[in-house]
Amino acid sequence: MPSGVGNYRLGPFLLASEIPLSELQQLDDEAGPPDVTIRLGIAPERIENVVANESRWWASREEYLLKVPNVATFFVRHGREVTVQPAPGSLPGDVRAYLLSPIFSTLCYQSGMYSLHASAIRVGDSVVAFVGDSGAGKSTLAAYLRHRGYPIISDDFCLLDTRVGDPRSETGPALVVPVAPALKLWRSALEQLGGSPEDHPRVFSLDDKYRIRISPSTSVDARLPLREVLFLEWAEPKTADGPQDADAIDAGRDNDPALETSFTRIEGVHAIARLMEFTHHDYLMKPTGRQTGSFLLCSRIMSQARAFAFRRPRDFGHIDRVVDDLERHLATIPA
Repeated sequence: MPSGVGNYRLGPFLLASEIPLSELQQLDDEAGPPDVTIRLGIAPERIENVVANESRWWASREEYLLKVPNVATFFVRHGREVTVQPAPGSLPGDVRAYLLSPIFSTLCYQSGMYSLHASAIRVGDSVVAFVGDSGAGKSTLAAYLRHRGYPIISDDFCLLDTRVGDPRSETGPALVVPVAPALKLWRSALEQLGGSPEDHPRVFSLDDKYRIRISPSTSVDARLPLREVLFLEWAEPKTADGPQDADAIDAGRDNDPALETSFTRIEGVHAIARLMEFTHHDYLMKPTGRQTGSFLLCSRIMSQARAFAFRRPRDFGHIDRVVDDLERHLATIPA
């Protein structure tokens, strides 16, 4: 793998990397001292004082070791240092994909930050986050709204700035840090938007998912308040003996719940608990002593933001109507 030292900006971090990161804009040598260094080297076989682990990763309070077969071993320390040991014959694009997603997430976590499994857009002077697991449609909704003029704040990674006020208190706004060098879309979503997969690089070499680079529309220093959280759900088809609704039949949808969009308000502890489930590295919160901080932060978010379960059809044939309904809902967000 070719090496050199380049300076890059990713979210709140200035990176000095021996691995060229072509997905990011390279900065000049006067960019300033790096927050994080990424080096090629020999990663350790194990780490000490492990508090949680699975078959491919091990974590202590200050270190994280990830072994990805046929790609690389990644060793992250103190939120400031990353050592990468590429596997023989590994593809540079796969190594970069891990650096820009799970390793970046780990750097944020070790630096004391919190983030959500969410894509986020700017609506006025605030942020709306689409929260969900992989495949829930977070990036697709953000991409469609971008085509309608809503700037992208982040894709699949909504980073929260807890340095305003006390992060362990329920006072002060929870602000979102822009992290949006690209959107990652599956082939079906990209083609539905009129794009061509041949014009964009794959995220991973074996996936039919593509990286669509976007120009940042919001300064990295512009932190905006999170005002709404939409938990993404799929509409379910009706049962054979389900009730019929005359208004839905008149609307031409045959009263099929699988074709409907709906927004169901979630409040109080239910919203807090659900939000905690979608924080990155939620499985490390308890063993590293950060579960209370996560609860207080989610409580703080829910004190300033609305939360809804946003249910809509899976069928791409209804996506324009879904986004129409979503835009009408976004217009109700208080200024």
